[in-house]
Parts: sequence; C-alpha cells; structure tokens
Amino acid sequence: MNLSILARRALVFLAVFFHFAFGPAAVTFGQTTDLDGLAKRLSGVLQRAQAQTVIIGDFSGSDRVSLQGALLADRLWFAVLQQEKGFRALNRGLLHRQLYGHQVPNASFEQAQIEAAHAVGAEVLITGKIERRAHDLNIAIAAVNVSTGRDISQWSWVVLRTTSLDELALQPIQVKGPVYVLQQDGVSTPACLYCPYPQYSEVARKEKIEGTVVVEAMIDASGRAARVLELRGLPDGLTQQAIEVVRRWHFKAAQNADGRAVTVMVPVDVTFRLN
Repeated sequence: MNLSILARRALVFLAVFFHFAFGPAAVTFGQTTDLDGLAKRLSGVLQRAQAQTVIIGDFSGSDRVSLQGALLADRLWFAVLQQEKGFRALNRGLLHRQLYGHQVPNASFEQAQIEAAHAVGAEVLITGKIERRAHDLNIAIAAVNVSTGRDISQWSWVVLRTTSLDELALQPIQVKGPVYVLQQDGVSTPACLYCPYPQYSEVARKEKIEGTVVVEAMIDASGRAARVLELRGLPDGLTQQAIEVVRRWHFKAAQNADGRAVTVMVPVDVTFRLN
C-alpha cells in the first residue's frame, strides 16, 4: 500500500474533425452517466484540437461554488488523468491557488476561472454547471478555449444524488474557509502520521486485484478524516475497504499562512498490492 496526497497531475462517436482554432459553433454531444466514457471522449476532443494543456475547473451551482462542485470536478480530473495522450491534465490545486487567492475585480466566476486557467498555462478549461433535479444532478460540461473564451465542445454528465453530495452543496467555497480545497490560499497539504495498511476483501484477493483507490477526504484541524468519499474506485469491496481505513488514519493537519490548523478537502490515494 502506498499513500500520497495527490498534487499533480467525455455518448456518441466523434465524426467531426476540427482544429484548436475552432469555428464559432461548439460541438455538442448527448447525456451520459459513464464517467470513464466521458473522459475518453473528452481526451479525443483534446487530441483533435491539438491542445497541450488542460485544467478542470470547479463546477458551479445556480448561485455559488460549493464543495460539491469541487468534488465532482475532482472525479472528472482523475478520470481524465487515465486518458492523458498528447496532452497534460494540470494539477487542479494550481487553479485553486489563483482562483481563490487572486480575485478578479468585477468578474463573473466563469471569467475568473478563465483568467486563472490562463495564469497557470492551460490552453483548455473544463467547466461544469450543476442543475439539481429530483433524483440526480445534471452537469453541463464544456471545454473552453482559454484564449478566446469560446466553447469547443459540450456534454451533459448525469450523477445520482446522494445525501453526502447534497450536504456538500450546502458548503460554499470561501476565500477564508472554513473548509479549504487543494492548495487554496497557501494552505499546506496534510501529511500522514499513522496510516495502517487497508484490508483486502476475500473476493479481491482471490481475483488478484491490484490498483489504487482515490478518495476525497475532509481532514479536520485535529488531523482526522471527518468525511471520506469515493473519487475513483476498485471492484470487489476494495473501495469500501479504502474508505474505512482512511477514516482510521491520523494526519498532521493542514495549516494556513498563520500556522493555524485548518480543515481541508483533498484527494488521497490508497494503493492495494498483493504480497
């Protein structure tokens, strides 16, 4: 098992070829619940556009940007990382550092994200607009040319609502917390102090499954993971095993610029290896 706090690094067949200097109309695709399929098609668009660098922005709701939008954006980020080919998906923490530390006067959140993406060297910004429906979230995903501000392509990603996602929607991302996101406002990254190995499920051991589960952990000022949610999982019970073990881990809490311990929501990976 190898732990690290990650700080790095889109339902149709594409029959349209276009260059990054695209025309006035964006290419629009249909709805999907398949995150990996969404990431694969997004990768295809980026390759055809000859884009070198892309960054996933925080997704916004009707009136604000919340921890829900950050978590959903992280899920897409880690799916896109699996599809990197001819481009780099930049660390989302770079965007947070610019976006929440250097506010653009009189700018909308969308424009502020474009300015932040430009500042970190991204050619394409992936944005998301969350629409809450009765049983799911409909997220309008767009790939935006940072230089022109125009959409290259658009998708619709549908995610089932859960109690945890609904609760995160009630917590806006603010410049001074109370919950920070990755690399926001100079906040440090938590470090693991006591991190025992996860347990293998019997089925996963029998099937000889190996790999890494990525979770989103809300690590509080005491260094404990107050909330742990899946970003990218593994089958046969390993995702739940990873969630359970991270809940038992003890971290050195993140600190702000004044040296005060603060609560931060960051991706954490839990790697399963058979000995």
